[in-house]
Amino acid sequence: IPAAEASPAPRSTKQALILGLLQRPEGASLADLVAATGWLPHTTRAALTRLRQACHFLDKITSEAGAVYRIAPAPRAARPRRAA
Repeated sequence: IPAAEASPAPRSTKQALILGLLQRPEGASLADLVAATGWLPHTTRAALTRLRQACHFLDKITSEAGAVYRIAPAPRAARPRRAA
């Protein structure tokens, strides 16, 4: 009797890799993202734009060392007022 095969691991995409790096508390620099994906810088910035368009909130923190990107928590929506 053959052993039951485990289901294959979910396919990891570069977009998922970028999301993982951006979700770290320290975030990720453009150089980190380029090194992880193998993409050119302009392609990596386009991926960040696609994330913003997909309603991910990105923080960009600029310092002397360069920009660091991080996924930010979604802003809290204003609560609707109740009618009296």
